[in-house]
Amino acid sequence: MEKIAIVILSLLGVFSDAWGQISKANPDYDKFFITKGDTVWFHSEYTWDESNVEWLMNERTCLLALIDSNLNVHTDFKYSMGYSFYSGDSCVPALCGNKWGMINKKGIEVLDFEYNFCYPASCLDIENKEFYVFEKGNKKGIVDSDGNIIIPFDKWKKISYHKYSIFQLKKGPNYYLYFMKTGKTIPLKHNFLKYDFDKGGKTVLWNPKSKKYGVIDTTGTVIQPCIYTKEEAMKFSK
Repeated sequence: MEKIAIVILSLLGVFSDAWGQISKANPDYDKFFITKGDTVWFHSEYTWDESNVEWLMNERTCLLALIDSNLNVHTDFKYSMGYSFYSGDSCVPALCGNKWGMINKKGIEVLDFEYNFCYPASCLDIENKEFYVFEKGNKKGIVDSDGNIIIPFDKWKKISYHKYSIFQLKKGPNYYLYFMKTGKTIPLKHNFLKYDFDKGGKTVLWNPKSKKYGVIDTTGTVIQPCIYTKEEAMKFSK
């Protein structure tokens, strides 16, 4: 804790020289006055363990700007919300003017701010990335933490994640599987995954129309069609 405190105090000194007087009102010294008289919020306990960039808040406007561990401010104070950068992330979603987009560590907007909603999809098992579902109207798609569009925006009603880098998609009454490793999308008709894939790379499919079960593997190959009871399908999946 003493070492952390020393680091924080050294950061405070650099920041106060660049931006103005440290606020005497806060005993933890986590507020700073910028030259226009606005107060900027900086968390005094942040140690930059996860990333070298983080969000800075203007207390008067409640808007955010992006700052690095050298206290260089990379953007204007214009974002009302932003996801934190973690070790594997080069880009994160942010909210600007009531629209979602993505911004990288240099403050460059890499995905246009035109989406109405954004939420985390999941973390890819093998590449240490985050994935986010963006929505625009009735269209959804997935963007990774490098700013790449992984699943193009379409009229997906539902997007959910499974192990082995596989997403399940739904459009209208139809289900699909998207295989991240190959970029392959296969239709499942009325079937959908009943459970996550096991260590052997298999899982049980369920057809809600016939109420029958089958088995599929991580390549998209149907091992057993949906003509069995759940107990029978569970035996096939082992």
